[in-house]
Amino acid sequence: MQTRLLIIFIFLLLSGVTLFSVYYFNFRPETSGILSSLGAGFIGTALTILVVDWLYERRENERLMPRRIVAQEDVRLLVARIYSFWFDAYMASVPGELPKTIDELVSKESINKIRNNLDMNSAPNVSPRMDWWNYLPMVLHDFKNLADRILIRHSQTLAPEAYRMVTQLAHAAMNPDFSSAIRQSDSEFKFPRLQVLGNFIIILDEYFPTLLELLDWCNKEAKEINQWKDDQAMAIDKNLTGNRPDGTPRCMIAPEELARQLSELERHLNTK
Repeated sequence: MQTRLLIIFIFLLLSGVTLFSVYYFNFRPETSGILSSLGAGFIGTALTILVVDWLYERRENERLMPRRIVAQEDVRLLVARIYSFWFDAYMASVPGELPKTIDELVSKESINKIRNNLDMNSAPNVSPRMDWWNYLPMVLHDFKNLADRILIRHSQTLAPEAYRMVTQLAHAAMNPDFSSAIRQSDSEFKFPRLQVLGNFIIILDEYFPTLLELLDWCNKEAKEINQWKDDQAMAIDKNLTGNRPDGTPRCMIAPEELARQLSELERHLNTK
């Protein structure tokens, strides 16, 4: 595209120089006629390139549009699955007012609240029933597999910036088996680690900013697709709405249990 624009600019520049020379220099009539024809030819060539370029771009859009729609939807589902998981975790473990937007949800403050409050021994609201020890690795494996599948399936379709962000999201994600490995190590060495999410998960600094960037790309891509084909792509609403029962969140570690674990950890550290 940039090469075509450069060629068009050169032809328009040549036509301008040629026509300027005809009107401001005293050439013989036959020379002026030749130069005028050249100038008109340069303009005609530029217009031809513009029309051909427009037709080519239109045909390419028609050819690639079905692939772009599928790729955008796969990326949208990945982003939606990730932020929905964290919103559910927040509702299940953090007391007080809920985040109102995705930006607020994935802020450092909100994520730290989840890390410090979510009891790994509690059970998320999923079926079949399981505790967070089993649920966390399962859902993180799911996110990793979804990202890897997008990279393979849409390697020829995704825009370079989207491909980079999905790749970064896949590699900046938490190791799905990390929590199980830490728990096994603690059991082996009799270490009484606090049983909250933050002690069994690693969140790299670029993870959530990349998620937000990918969300913005997804909405921008949906807008472009819908300009070409109405209502073919869905955008992601950044506003959050959640309902939960009154009282203590079901997966929040109880204050007395947290105090007991802290006391046990302190005794362990003092005996070393």
